[in-house]
Amino acid sequence: MQKSLWLKIGLVGLVALLLQIPAEMVRGLIAERKQAREGVLADIARGTSEAQSVIGPVLYVPWTRRSQEAISTTDETGRTRTATREKLERGQIALLPETLQVDGDIALQTKHRGIYEAQLYTLQARLRGSFMLPAGLGVAAGPGSLDWGRAQLVLGLRDTRGIREPIRIEWDGVQPPLEPGGSAGAGLASGIHADLGVLRAEAAATAPTRHEFLVELTLLGTGRLDIVPVGATSSVALASRWPHPSFAGRILPEAGGTLTKDGFAASWRTSHFATNLAQLYQQCVQSHQCDAFQTYSLGVSFYQPVDLYQTVERSVKYGFLFIGLTFAAFFLFEVLRRLAIHPVQYLLVGFALALFFLLLLALAEHVGFAAAYAIATAACVGLQGYYVGHVLRSARRGLAFGGTLAGLYGLLYVLLRSEDHALLMGALLVFAALAAAMIATRRVDWNALGEQASPSESHRHA
Repeated sequence: MQKSLWLKIGLVGLVALLLQIPAEMVRGLIAERKQAREGVLADIARGTSEAQSVIGPVLYVPWTRRSQEAISTTDETGRTRTATREKLERGQIALLPETLQVDGDIALQTKHRGIYEAQLYTLQARLRGSFMLPAGLGVAAGPGSLDWGRAQLVLGLRDTRGIREPIRIEWDGVQPPLEPGGSAGAGLASGIHADLGVLRAEAAATAPTRHEFLVELTLLGTGRLDIVPVGATSSVALASRWPHPSFAGRILPEAGGTLTKDGFAASWRTSHFATNLAQLYQQCVQSHQCDAFQTYSLGVSFYQPVDLYQTVERSVKYGFLFIGLTFAAFFLFEVLRRLAIHPVQYLLVGFALALFFLLLLALAEHVGFAAAYAIATAACVGLQGYYVGHVLRSARRGLAFGGTLAGLYGLLYVLLRSEDHALLMGALLVFAALAAAMIATRRVDWNALGEQASPSESHRHA
């Protein structure tokens, strides 16, 4: 009879393992639904505007040096001929601002497509600061004549479709003409630029000159906003009524920003000594390796604070723990109450536990995670309490089992909401379950238990 006891334990364990198959199927469905949502969000972004990045402004000035070069040749007779030809040397200067101050206000709107939604934002930004132009614009003296090209004040934008109102740019209080497109030579291929004309006075100056600029723009984006603090000293201030920002990028706001239920306000201060952006920008201009420069940003994301797919997936990870604890409770009823529970009954209860996660996923897409969790818990606890009451031949035992199961679902919800303490709480839960099982079976004679036949077996022997 000891063999029958161990056979029963083995069958129950096998059923618990087999129930991981539907749990894994639910996890696969979560990944599929999450991928579908990402596809819809990408379609919305492609139809409106992608996540935005604001870089600049930067000052770009091309130049050409013309000089005469003497070329000497010797013919077969040893006679030397000297000729002159024009030599052209082309280059450019690309300067970052000395100071940069960005003030932005961000308004959010939700765009729906089916059951999915994307967070679109409208940035109202004001960028002001100054450039310190070196004497002669920093080009070393050389032979020949130096011809200056038209200077450009370039503002880099990741997705120019997001421009909603005419951008206003001032250079020393004057509004230069604006042109679409950035400047590949300045390392900002996407964006807009202002034509500043030929800076003859600055090129001829023997001392550094300072110039003030102002940029006002309205920009639409999706999901995330990045700003590259290009100034030798930069300060950025952003505010929004969105209460759940996620600060990202290489630089975090001072003191973590101010977060309230009415929104957030965040500020950043940085310099080239802290970011190394001046060197990264020269590398971008000279070798066209601009990724390091363009991604050295401060940013904020506007996604929902809780990703329901991630939360549901985390809950599925606790599925084996729930099935194990439920089956352990069933087995203790068998041992303590001398009741025979068939492995098929274990299997049906286990399927109900696995179905909880499918219900949770399906409902969460429509009513949110918290409401979906409450509905799925009520449905599964009610079903299993009713069924177990008949299996154990006692409505009181069914209610007790349902209450215990409801407590487990409540603990799971607390685990999911307390991500930082999930490991601690999970370990304490397992320890508490083990302690309860040991206390409940402290007087059970396991050696004698196997020698007692089950009711069906006793009837057969009689």
